[in-house]
Amino acid sequence: MPKTSPKLTLATAKCGERLRVRHICPDCPHCVRLRELGFHDRSVVTKLADGMAIICALMGARVALGRELCEHVEVERLAA
Repeated sequence: MPKTSPKLTLATAKCGERLRVRHICPDCPHCVRLRELGFHDRSVVTKLADGMAIICALMGARVALGRELCEHVEVERLAA
């Protein structure tokens, strides 16, 4: 049986990585705010800082998000 790697989320990605949003939790009411900020499937985001808040660049703007909310954003790494 093949091993499945854990999902990569915005919270677990490394700083400096360019990422593409694969999936955002459809059932969570908090994720509505993510969509309002521009996080959609296939959006490209760069993780800039990882501390109490996660700071990322999205569509030319810097956005600070709570770590718990970032767990709802599944991403994939893009080539540099």
